Amino acid sequence: MEDTSISPASKAGIPLREHLSRREIFDRYRRTIGAAERTHWQIIYLKNQGKTVNDIINVTGYNEEWVRNIVLRYNREGPDNFIKDESLPSEIKAEYLRKSNELNTARQAQQEMLAARIPSHPELEIDAFLKTATEVSGDYYDFSLCEEGKLTIAVGDATGHGTTAGMMVIATKALFKVLASESDLRNLVRRMSETLKSLNLRNTYMHLTLARYYKGVLRLIVAGMPPVLVYRAATQEIEDIVLKGMPLGSFTEFPYEEFAISLEPGDTALFMSDGLLELLSPCGDMLQLDRVRRIFAEAGSGSPSEVIAHLRKAGLAWRAERALNDDVTLLVLKRRLNQRRENPAATATESETS
Repeated sequence: MEDTSISPASKAGIPLREHLSRREIFDRYRRTIGAAERTHWQIIYLKNQGKTVNDIINVTGYNEEWVRNIVLRYNREGPDNFIKDESLPSEIKAEYLRKSNELNTARQAQQEMLAARIPSHPELEIDAFLKTATEVSGDYYDFSLCEEGKLTIAVGDATGHGTTAGMMVIATKALFKVLASESDLRNLVRRMSETLKSLNLRNTYMHLTLARYYKGVLRLIVAGMPPVLVYRAATQEIEDIVLKGMPLGSFTEFPYEEFAISLEPGDTALFMSDGLLELLSPCGDMLQLDRVRRIFAEAGSGSPSEVIAHLRKAGLAWRAERALNDDVTLLVLKRRLNQRRENPAATATESETS
């Protein structure tokens, strides 16, 4: 969830010279392996996305002098030489390398920690996809399956990017693991929000959709997330489930609304973060809900993996394969036409494109 609050001081920016196209910058950022080199390209990638120096500082944790130095050196030396930093004082280089290695380690640790096993359920087919826009994910999804077949799902999107958003995601996952068995969804949301608020993560909040499926009924609480879309197999139409709610960690006593719908065999539910809705075309237009609804309807009769593949293909075409400007998460569940038990749970993996 993009945090659009920008202080007046952060509006003063440094123009980025057009040595490379946006796609070329993204390709270099994606292919770079070394922690130090990757952070150089991350800064250029963020600047190319229109981020201010202060925005980049908030994402990467580097000081203003270092960020400006990298951008100015890119402008002056070009993409093939700007990473060379012999002219910098040794203490600045040492601090930069330390932070680069820490960020790389944090990214790897978070990916391992957030890897969610997709459960096998006798009544449901399930698949999920998450693609991050920067080093540390601000998006999150998870599952909790009880022995009696009650499945609880979380799909979240922390405000902003970078380490603080990553900390919010990890805290949310830990709370969900501990509290997911709570019988009342509203009590579950309240307890999670109280704890997240007590962490005081610098105005960082967790936008979250909580869902619980049991015997053909899907119960939902939405805290600042996009609508849940439901494809009805009988009519081939899309229903929007729009629920209002403040993000977790903001107001602990917010009266969250719980909504229940029936899922008939063949019906499919789509959960998403707003990164999908906010994909930008080369002209700067967002994909938006109306288009996502139509794309979902085209593939709603397919399996969850086919629905996700269709949405990803459409998203790539819309943004003309330009770099992501926000994390994208998709989670799809479909009630089976013939209810049967599948093989043991699989682990969802991140792909290179969204």
